[in-house]
Amino acid sequence: MKISRFFEHSENPIQIKLEDKSLETWNFTKKFLDVLDFNTYMENSNLYQVVARSLDDIVGVSIFKMKDGKIHINYSAVVEEKRSRGLNVEMTSEIEKIAKENNVEVITTNVRESNPASINSYLKSGFKINTNYSLSYPDGEKKIALFKRL
Repeated sequence: MKISRFFEHSENPIQIKLEDKSLETWNFTKKFLDVLDFNTYMENSNLYQVVARSLDDIVGVSIFKMKDGKIHINYSAVVEEKRSRGLNVEMTSEIEKIAKENNVEVITTNVRESNPASINSYLKSGFKINTNYSLSYPDGEKKIALFKRL
């Protein structure tokens, strides 16, 4: 499963590809989302990630679980200076290609209600809000469930 492409919507091309989990990518993600301990991240054989790099620097990571013919995007993080430029849409597109290669028919994710930029990013990628669920994060904030059928 070797997928790689370049996203040209920036001053330097951004390479987006599936990468093995590493301390480098975990540390990047941890700066934004301190919810996944390193051992759980490394040892989960169903956890994968798409990484966006500009000049070898990580500018985005999207971690997803692929199991039983389904993909769930668990975490996505983009450096602040690259936000609102379509990078999350491009990483999601890469995950969709991986899904199609693996006969996955549905991709799901959850987003905090207080993160409209992320919600809009998924809506631009063709996701729909799943109104069948009323979910909350442990801190009580509403969780917006989204899905996309391929």
